[in-house]
Amino acid sequence: MMHKKVLGLMGAAVLLMVLTACPQQQQQPPEQQPPEQQPPAQTQTAISGYVVNAGAGEAVVGTTISVYDAGSNDLVATVTTGDDGSYTVEVPEGSYDLKLQKDGYAGSQVLNVRVEENHTTPLNIIERKAFNPDWPTTPPEVTLEGVSDGDVFDASNGYIPYRVVSTPTDPLATNLIYAAIGKTPGAGFLTGRRSYFSSVDDTGEQYMNPRSYAAAGDTTFQVVVYDTNGNRTQLLRYITLTNSFISGSKLTAPELNVALSVTFGKQLDFFSVGPQAAPAGTNLFVRLVWQPKFNINPYPPDIFAGYRIYRSFDGENYAPIGVVSASENQFIDSSPDLAVGKTVYYKVSAILGNDESELSNALKTTPLDVFTVNLVSPADNATDVSVTPTFSWQTSDVGNYKYVGLALWDTLSGEMATLASQAQPFLVNRTSYTWNEDGTFDGTEMSTLQPGRSYEWEVFEAFAVDDATHPTAVSIAADRFGLWTPIGIPSGLSFTFTTAP
Repeated sequence: MMHKKVLGLMGAAVLLMVLTACPQQQQQPPEQQPPEQQPPAQTQTAISGYVVNAGAGEAVVGTTISVYDAGSNDLVATVTTGDDGSYTVEVPEGSYDLKLQKDGYAGSQVLNVRVEENHTTPLNIIERKAFNPDWPTTPPEVTLEGVSDGDVFDASNGYIPYRVVSTPTDPLATNLIYAAIGKTPGAGFLTGRRSYFSSVDDTGEQYMNPRSYAAAGDTTFQVVVYDTNGNRTQLLRYITLTNSFISGSKLTAPELNVALSVTFGKQLDFFSVGPQAAPAGTNLFVRLVWQPKFNINPYPPDIFAGYRIYRSFDGENYAPIGVVSASENQFIDSSPDLAVGKTVYYKVSAILGNDESELSNALKTTPLDVFTVNLVSPADNATDVSVTPTFSWQTSDVGNYKYVGLALWDTLSGEMATLASQAQPFLVNRTSYTWNEDGTFDGTEMSTLQPGRSYEWEVFEAFAVDDATHPTAVSIAADRFGLWTPIGIPSGLSFTFTTAP
């Protein structure tokens, strides 16, 4: 019976994966927006963004940000993050170091942030909770060799030489070193392509291929380093990449298939910038998937090719938020601007050298709030429970369809069975189930539970979606089998009970 049930779960997993990959029927607005369309010009000379405690994580409220002239101890300004983790600090044109401090949190600093006149530089920063608040909270010293501000690299050579050296405060050690072009690197799940090095203070001589990042023109080379107490240093270098360009190519926009917002009921400690909008103790991000419609094979390998991702919050004004190489067809948006209940629109373009296609079809998603499940009956440690018990639970009012997968374990034999049938492995929009109500176990020794036996029942999958066949938003309370993410999310919800003798 256990084997039969597990097969049923696997079938459900396949079904869900197919559903999340189905094209979403919600192309709005239908008209194309020109790739060059940008938000209104900014007039404030400032640095602005959010401070969060983890990738796609929650806001860090009340942290002090001290702004210094880059490479000096000359204090320029201080600011404290608000209730949503946001901050804005006006500074003159120049380059700055930002250093963050809050009790109970690891130290965090961002070095060499460039600010231009009449422009607000967006900067989102991670400040993790300290692994041990009694340990040093000074961010590691970081040096970057081979890459300096103003360097010009011929990207057609296919590599940029670099070396990162980290010096953490004694007795701490370096935990992770990340490096990338044109973006802030972190966990691969959220930030995509990047180079990383684990448990070393010195990366040694390394090389990075700009074409892997579809990078060209003025861009950044960024390094992020964590030590074993969660202290963080982010270092930016402003560089220019020259490369072989072509023009006049006929590019076809890709087809955007999936824009799926994901809300986690438990926070995973991704090591990259994530949204302020995630409710406390959760993560929130949007996963995009598209289908390429142009062939890069006829073009020389030193021609930059890739995709540019655009986002809008009004369905009309789109701005670029990221670029990936032609070998990729997915993107994770973990922007601080995402929020529960706030609709967001996406389009994608194809780029080749200097050329860019029209924008793709538009897809939208509205992130869901946190979905929760609480077990009710049989209560934990209950006794004299019926051999055909009625199981009941409570769910929060999130989404239009609520899926709950429950398992029953025989604590003596270790056998597992699910509280549903093969045809429907998950209970949908229900809050109770009577054992064998659908006859699934008829003719087996589990048609009823055994008298005087101890059992454990638990939630192994629980999620809410906005649409049953073409979901655009999911909120996950438990995902033990990784149906929605490559990282399983245990619920931690289980009760034990004993049947009547």
